[in-house]
Amino acid sequence: MNHLPNLKIEKLYKELEDIESAIADNCNAMTDTNIRALVDKRRHLLALLTREFIAQKQNTKNLLPSFYKSAPEIESFIKTWCSQVKTLKIQNPSFTCSEFCNLLLDHTLPEIWNFDEDLIIIDQPPTATVLEAIHQRNQKHIIILGRKSPIPQDVIAYAMLNEIKLCVSFAHLQQTISLLQISAQQVISISCEMDPEINFNAKAAIEDAVTAGKRIRSQNTITSSKFGKHWAINLLKNTPELSKLKNLHQLEISGVDDAIIVGAGPSLNKNIDQLKEIQSSVFIVTALRSLPVLDAAGIEADLVIQLDAENDEVAQKLTPNLSRPIKNLLLEAHINNGFFAIPAQNRIWSLPKQFPEFHKKFGTLPTPFSASSVSMYGLYLCQFLNFKNICLIGQDLAASSNRVYADGATNLLPSHANTAMFNIEVPGFFGNTVLTADHYLFQIERFSQIARNWASQQLNMNLVNATEGGAYIPEFDHITLDAFIGQRQIRDKNTIKSINFSADNFVTSSGAGSYLTDICDTMTKISKLAETIIKLDKQPEKTRGLDKKIKKTIERFQCLNNSTDLLQMAMQERIAKIIGTSNSVETVGTYTQFFEQIRETALILRDVAKH
Repeated sequence: MNHLPNLKIEKLYKELEDIESAIADNCNAMTDTNIRALVDKRRHLLALLTREFIAQKQNTKNLLPSFYKSAPEIESFIKTWCSQVKTLKIQNPSFTCSEFCNLLLDHTLPEIWNFDEDLIIIDQPPTATVLEAIHQRNQKHIIILGRKSPIPQDVIAYAMLNEIKLCVSFAHLQQTISLLQISAQQVISISCEMDPEINFNAKAAIEDAVTAGKRIRSQNTITSSKFGKHWAINLLKNTPELSKLKNLHQLEISGVDDAIIVGAGPSLNKNIDQLKEIQSSVFIVTALRSLPVLDAAGIEADLVIQLDAENDEVAQKLTPNLSRPIKNLLLEAHINNGFFAIPAQNRIWSLPKQFPEFHKKFGTLPTPFSASSVSMYGLYLCQFLNFKNICLIGQDLAASSNRVYADGATNLLPSHANTAMFNIEVPGFFGNTVLTADHYLFQIERFSQIARNWASQQLNMNLVNATEGGAYIPEFDHITLDAFIGQRQIRDKNTIKSINFSADNFVTSSGAGSYLTDICDTMTKISKLAETIIKLDKQPEKTRGLDKKIKKTIERFQCLNNSTDLLQMAMQERIAKIIGTSNSVETVGTYTQFFEQIRETALILRDVAKH
């Protein structure tokens, strides 16, 4: 064993050897239940072993390590035993029969499978029997896909009782996958459809939803890992300001049927004159970056959005046109505090689902969608505000003549785009090809997926891309802004726009103060527990009593940590590496190593909340 990289791998090898010895010595005398337990444990240990090899950079693929070999007779026995479902004759084989469900799982589960992290999707379970069989195998993460109504009541009851996620469409499945905070290196689906053709089509659609969801999750993880600490700090700094602002869910629009989402792409200037002509008859949504271009043309946006965190320097130097104050400014509550100083007639805040404890504290609703760009956010927002006719302009999603933004579009905020990154050819608005970058290609795909989802839900949406010269967006209609204006007869409409806010804001000044005091107290306690764990872990003599004391202290830490999501958000990068949702994987070396970072982060959050 001298060649083994570390003690963890040594221990896993020993456990695997013990399991395989037990199978070899007793397979003829054991029941299927006993063998099943050993085979499942072997699956799980192989997954843990593979993860260690990945972390050690000795194996970059999620495959059985090449220098771990079971005895040939053991491999042969397990392979044959797991295939019993193919040869055994079961009376009335169905998903209502627990014996059949277990035999099917024996055959379906991969040789390497992490029961704590990997994911099983069950499509159209007719009863809860199949769920019970999976749950009894200690499978932690299960998603039910119930596309057909009604979903059996015992399935719904079992899902609620065991905190199993239930999705009602492929789009819903995609969204759920995108929000998972687990590594889920492997995802398998089990279709309970009896018709082979329906089964095949369902599996293909599930695979597409999982692939899209994973990519969105990857983008979200990269973003939250990069900005998580800033988001947590910014939210604490912004909390006192929220009592002075309106909330997104209070916003009500009436008297106008058509929304236009204005991007900052190079083609924006092509449509400026026509947009000015119809500005009183449409609802104009734009990013803060595009505001100087609209100001210069004498166009007043109805809603201006700022989502990017940016840094203190950018936020402090921001100087919008004070002679043309913004009507309605929508800010996500976790962006830099400097943006909250921008003058506007109405300032509106929202906060995404990643901060459930904040919403629970104040009784507020999270942002009802997740978007990776301002333009996509605007699309979701217009649908949320009940617009059925939505037109995009300036959403080039491509570079034009070595330019990414329109003239003047970077006056307020710095440009982060590099035209050298635009090296992917995609269809253009006019049928030619244009050059885009990987992150814009992702947005094109997401725009198309959103349009498909809305069409399948029969939302009667009229989605138009009028970005002349930009990228072609499948599932959108592509016409000029002038054609859209004629199609909708906008010039002939007598429109009186009304933008109102219902009810009072749930965040009060006293409530904000109480929240910050609670956070300060919690972070103080967490930092002290972290100090205790570090001291105990550094003791030279390791005893059973010491280990027990460390575990009890960690349980107290976990209880406190579960009361707030801020620490988890601030440590998102580190956590993502440990649980395997980032591009790199780490294993936790010692308690000291991990809890030193916990203490440092908790003290930073405490000091921000205190001020």
